[in-house]
Amino acid sequence: MDWSWSYPIKIVASLLLGGVIGLDRELHDKPAGLRTNMLVSLAAAIYVMAAAESSRLMGTDADVVRSMAAIATGIGFLGGGIILQSKGRVRMVTTAASLWAAAAIGYSVGMGLYILAGLSTLAVFLVLQGVSHLRERVWPSTRNTGDDV
Repeated sequence: MDWSWSYPIKIVASLLLGGVIGLDRELHDKPAGLRTNMLVSLAAAIYVMAAAESSRLMGTDADVVRSMAAIATGIGFLGGGIILQSKGRVRMVTTAASLWAAAAIGYSVGMGLYILAGLSTLAVFLVLQGVSHLRERVWPSTRNTGDDV
């Protein structure tokens, strides 16, 4: 195996970008916080890097579409386990969605698409932060009754 500085760069980038999403969840005392989002983002990046390295070693082209589908399926399973239904209300959908986004960001980092990953992290963070504040101002009666209560 050839040593590549791209591996540690991708590992650190996936941890940092996943951590931005997790930090928002942690600060709002929501499930699947800092560590979970960091690990989901890192795992997605690892899968992509491992698929590319395996492909290189075997002399074949990496099938990035299959990698993406497998990661999405795994995160879908994880997210489905997080979403709860209680007393007629579905809860923690935002938590599941943030994990799904963290996986996509990790995948982007694994592919070396740092600008896409960075902009996506910013977008997810703004949605998690901005929409909550907007919802509180527009629909004050829904305060503290969000989907991740």
